[in-house]
Amino acid sequence: MEALKKFNLGAIVEWCVLRRTGVEQVEFRRVFWAFNPSILGFKHCRPMISIDATHLYVKYKGKLMIAIGVDGNSQILPLAFAIVENESYASLSWFLSHVKKHVVKDTKGICLISDRHAEILKAANEQGSPWLEPHGFHSYCLYCLRHFINNFNDKFRNSQLKALAYRAGSQNRIRKFNSIMEEIGKINRKARQWLEQHAFDKWTLAHDSGKRYGLLTTNLLEIFNSVLKGGRCLPITSCVQLTFYRLVHYFDVRRPMGSNAQANGDMYTPHILAKLIWIKKKTCTCGKWLIYKYPCSHVLSASAKLSLNNWQYIDKCYSILDYCATWSSEFRPLPHEAYWLNSSSIRELLPNSELKQDKKGRPRSTRLRNGMDIKERKKVNLCGICKQRGYNRATCPSKPRRMDA
Repeated sequence: MEALKKFNLGAIVEWCVLRRTGVEQVEFRRVFWAFNPSILGFKHCRPMISIDATHLYVKYKGKLMIAIGVDGNSQILPLAFAIVENESYASLSWFLSHVKKHVVKDTKGICLISDRHAEILKAANEQGSPWLEPHGFHSYCLYCLRHFINNFNDKFRNSQLKALAYRAGSQNRIRKFNSIMEEIGKINRKARQWLEQHAFDKWTLAHDSGKRYGLLTTNLLEIFNSVLKGGRCLPITSCVQLTFYRLVHYFDVRRPMGSNAQANGDMYTPHILAKLIWIKKKTCTCGKWLIYKYPCSHVLSASAKLSLNNWQYIDKCYSILDYCATWSSEFRPLPHEAYWLNSSSIRELLPNSELKQDKKGRPRSTRLRNGMDIKERKKVNLCGICKQRGYNRATCPSKPRRMDA
C-alpha cells in the first residue's frame, strides 16, 4: 500500500486496525483503497455508482467490496475497493463513507444502486449519513431491479408474476407500467400490494425521473466480480495488485480508443451513435429522452422541422471529450520490491485470528443460491409420432413397421 501511494500520487489508502496498549503490533481489520486516475475519471462519467461485495477464499475469511462507475460508452470504471471482515452495517457504513469522502466528494445528484441489502440501505439512508443532505447533495439509493424482482419471486413463487413484475420495472412509460400492474393485480392482488409497498422511484424506470440513466441492474458490477474471481483465492496483497493491474489495463486500452474517435471527428461515443442510428430507423416511446439522456425520435423529428441541432440535447457524459477525459490519467508502474519504502505508520500488521478458516482444503462455497441462479428448463423433445419422451420418430416403438415381402 505504501508503494502504491508513493509511485502513484493521489492513491488513497485507509486502514482500520486494532491497536493494543503497550504493543507496537496492530491487528488487521479493514483496508480501503482507490486510485487517482479512477477518481479523476469519475467526474466525467454518469453520476451513478454500484456497490457490491464478494467472498474471499483464502486462509482468512473476509469480503472484497467494490464500487464501480459507468462511462459514456457503457463501460465500467472501477472506483474503489476494500477488504473487510464481513458484509455488516459497520463495514458497509465504513466503506460507503470513504467512497463518499474520496471518490464522490461534492458531486451532486449521485445515484447509488445496490442489491437492496438491508445494511446498505441503512448505511446510506440513516440520519447523519454522508450520502444524505446536506453532505450528499441529493443522492439517491435505488434498487437493482434483478435483485428486487428475485425477492418478489421468493415470496410469490410464480414465473408469470415474476416476468410481469420485471416488465413493469423496466417500462419507461407510466401508462404501460400501470397497465402491467393492473394485470398483476388480476392474477394476485397481494403481489400487486407487495410491489406498491415499495416506492416506485426506487425500482421502476418510469418513475425514477432519469436518475439511473436507464441502468436497471448491477450486472456490470457482477461482470467485474467475475473478472476478479481468480483473485479471490490469492493472498490479500496479490488481490490488491490484481486490482491495480486490471485498472492499468483498462486505462491503457480505452485511452487510445477515445483518441482514435476524436481523430475520426466523432463527437459522441460509439454507444450513443449506435443508439441514435437505431432511433432514426425505429419508432420509440415517450420518456426515453428523460430516462436515457439522449433524444428520442420525437425530439429528432421536431428538431429537424425547426432546423435545430439535435446533438445539443445529448447529455455531456456521452461526449467523446468526456470519454477521453475519463481515461486520460495514467498509472505509474510499481518498481521492484527492493525499492519500496517501509510503512511509517504501521510497524507490524497481524492478521485477525477470528477470521481464520477452520478447515483445510478448498473452502466450501458460501454463495446463497436464489432465483437468479435457477436456469430455465430446456425444452423437452417429444416423439413426433406418439408425443412421448425418450425417443424420436426413428426409434419410436409405435412406428408402423414395413411388412416383409
